[in-house]
Amino acid sequence: MRQPMLPWALWLCAGLTLTACSSQPQPSGAATVRVERELVSHNLHIDAGEQRVLASPQRNIRVTEQWLHRVTEFDGRDRLTNSHESYQALPWDNQLVSMIAEDRRFALRTNHDGVLRLNLLDEQFVELDFENLRTVQLIARAGPAVVAEQTLLISRELRSVLREAVMLVHDNLEESGVEQWVYRIHRLDALGLEEESNQLENMLIVLTVGDPELQAEFLQALEGGKQP
Repeated sequence: MRQPMLPWALWLCAGLTLTACSSQPQPSGAATVRVERELVSHNLHIDAGEQRVLASPQRNIRVTEQWLHRVTEFDGRDRLTNSHESYQALPWDNQLVSMIAEDRRFALRTNHDGVLRLNLLDEQFVELDFENLRTVQLIARAGPAVVAEQTLLISRELRSVLREAVMLVHDNLEESGVEQWVYRIHRLDALGLEEESNQLENMLIVLTVGDPELQAEFLQALEGGKQP
């Protein structure tokens, strides 16, 4: 016949059970991960479009910074769990880009999207000899060993346009009258330089705000010149 267990024995068994439970390893959660990133390459890239020959004074140039890393992941016991390459193509935003023309260096800057708006009719290029200008070279530099270069050719037709257009855009407006203003606007448009033509027209409207009579004369002459 089985003897009933005494109360002290019950307490002893309960204590042994609790001790055994507390000594069991606790299930762990997600493994701790250590990540190592090794730089494989760092480059700059200048995208000046498919056509290397400039047929227009303006060109949008996009500069990107490219990083390639080898990423290695380890678990909490320092065992390799994953290895892959991570590639990033980031805009080279608000950075200086050098332009070399006729052995002269000009400083240009990209915008927040990494885009540089090249316009050979900008005032800083006025002194260039457009008749003999054959190439412009763009250089972006992120460090001694991280350099990108791109060379653009100047077409013969563009050289001819630039020689005339630089005077139409930058000659002193105050030394010429309404008739000459209108001629310059229409001539720029005829040369295919609609952007510069519109800019000059808007500039003259602003300049004549203080003289309503002169402004009215200018606008009338401008409209008359647009009629066939």
